[in-house]
Amino acid sequence: MQLTTNSILKEIKTSGQLPSPTGVALSILELTRDPNTNTEDMAQVLAGDPSLTGQILKYANSADSGSRGEITSINDALVRLGMSSVRQLCLGFSVLSNSRSGPCISFDYGAYWTQSLAMAVSCHALCQRIKSVNPDEGFTCGLLGYIGHLALASVYPEKYSQVLKKWNHGLLSDLAKLEEQSLSINHNSVSAVLFEDWGLPEFYGLAVEMQDNTEWSEFPPGSTASERGYKLGRILNIAHLTSKICLETGPERHSMVLKFMKIGEELGIEETEWQQLYDNILEEWERLGKLLNIVTSNVPNMETLARRAREFKGFIPDKNGARTGSPHPVTSPENAVDNSEAMADLAEQAVLSKGMDILLVTDSPVDMRILEKKLNAAGHRLTMAVDGQDALEKTLMTNPQVILTDWMMPRIDGLELTRSLRRTDIAAETYIIIMTAQEGNEQLVEAFDSGIDDYVVKPINHKILAARLKAATRIVALQERAARHREEVKATVNNLGILSRRMETMALEDQLTELPNRRCGLDHFNKEWSRSTRNKESLLCMILDIDHFKNVNDTYGHDAGDVVLKSTAAIMKNCMRDSDVVCRFGGEEFLVICPGADVEVAKLLGNRLRKAIEANVLDTDEFKGNVTISIGVAVRNAEHQSPQELIKEADEALYAAKDAGRNMVCIAE
Repeated sequence: MQLTTNSILKEIKTSGQLPSPTGVALSILELTRDPNTNTEDMAQVLAGDPSLTGQILKYANSADSGSRGEITSINDALVRLGMSSVRQLCLGFSVLSNSRSGPCISFDYGAYWTQSLAMAVSCHALCQRIKSVNPDEGFTCGLLGYIGHLALASVYPEKYSQVLKKWNHGLLSDLAKLEEQSLSINHNSVSAVLFEDWGLPEFYGLAVEMQDNTEWSEFPPGSTASERGYKLGRILNIAHLTSKICLETGPERHSMVLKFMKIGEELGIEETEWQQLYDNILEEWERLGKLLNIVTSNVPNMETLARRAREFKGFIPDKNGARTGSPHPVTSPENAVDNSEAMADLAEQAVLSKGMDILLVTDSPVDMRILEKKLNAAGHRLTMAVDGQDALEKTLMTNPQVILTDWMMPRIDGLELTRSLRRTDIAAETYIIIMTAQEGNEQLVEAFDSGIDDYVVKPINHKILAARLKAATRIVALQERAARHREEVKATVNNLGILSRRMETMALEDQLTELPNRRCGLDHFNKEWSRSTRNKESLLCMILDIDHFKNVNDTYGHDAGDVVLKSTAAIMKNCMRDSDVVCRFGGEEFLVICPGADVEVAKLLGNRLRKAIEANVLDTDEFKGNVTISIGVAVRNAEHQSPQELIKEADEALYAAKDAGRNMVCIAE
């Protein structure tokens, strides 16, 4: 059951934990939609995010970018890489920087990004070789293709932790069902909604919704946005397998490798070339991992993997099909505590009794050694940075509770560092203490205006510093307590949202057959009508009616009729393409909506449905035997002015099928 984009976004945005690009990255996305935008415009916007600028410059200076000399300005990077590539990189890098950790105890955020990067690199390479989709588009969709998985873990940490424990690395379809049961939504739908909210092309959303499907043969050809989405979805599907091979170390890898080799054969790519493509993916994965501080692993080349897989005998998949459909590695600690209140209390006690996470920033080796010794002895956990630029990157990676920084430093001084951090959400509440030899009123006013919380005078009196840190400890503890209360409010809002979605689902779902009801079906039909008008795509609908259903009720009773309706509905769902929608239209009538389908597809689907239902022999206490159906089909043409006209025509075709003897398909002329 699909919910409206606005209802999903409203709820997950309320949480405040939604993984999203930075404001600068969103501005870049907006700029690139304007054909008049130039590199100077983009460089000016990027200057507002020093960390993002640094990552772009690193990428531009990497071995793969083809640089002939060191790039030192963002303007040079834009010229060398192109605005389209920078746009894609800004989106992915900014989401990555904002989402390296989160509150879901059963979700491994590091492993998520490790596999996401493998998917991004795989998509880029596959798009370059297959040439069906732009490689930049493939990279972005690969990196963010499972962003819905991350979003659900971040927005509903306790509930999603329970979902992951029940799932236990099973099949993707099992995970989606558990997500629907617990949250009334699944991760692929959330991914599509986020892509739409970020203003990405429509086919991106279709691609992530279809990425777990391997049946593409029936999609009608044509140069349309939908076809681009299906092609990109197929690329994502292959890239997902490729990324799993990168991470898997057990015997399950053998079956994955053989499947990968079979895909290359189906694509008509020579085996040596297909293996070399995978080896190139590994090399690029490792290179980008170093640039983005993402952990990668050592993986043998594909020739070695293929040889081992073919030699391996007696491989038996694990009894639950584990790992064969896992989108991203997650961890389920055996002793994990689910009680958020208890965890919040433990976190506060840790702040008060076990020290704090401190980022120490100084370009003085002597001060660094002395402060490191003193702060470690006091029980604090230290990360060191040698200047402001280094501190910016490490803040985004480690999210310290306190930053203790020098004022005077090369490249970026302490005040500029503070101002830059205060412009980001991740460091908005970080307690910043500046170390300075300046005690003048004007200088200190400037420092506090820049966003510092406290200062200590150099040379440092370590007893005074300890007292300052004790005050910082109390502030951090209060922040932890406030954060806990915010989480409680968010949890309440989330629960209300889930309840609201379930009520909406009940209002749009037929409770007996679990199909969309008439209202939902007609709403969907109106949307597909608008889409087909906009994209100039074909569209058809079917009206199906169970033959002699009244006799079933009269002879066997209404319980038997319910059994027949539920069984028939299940057969219909299994026979349809993923893009089709089946709904209960009333009584024993059903409506099927088939976007992108023509007369030939109508014949194929209609007869497949009719034969499958006729062959479905029921043997229950309520009913024994089988039923048949009659089907009326109408295909949209230029004369149809509304969806209602198409339904009316299909209904007339249904009556023609009934009059002609039932158990047949009749297509309206």
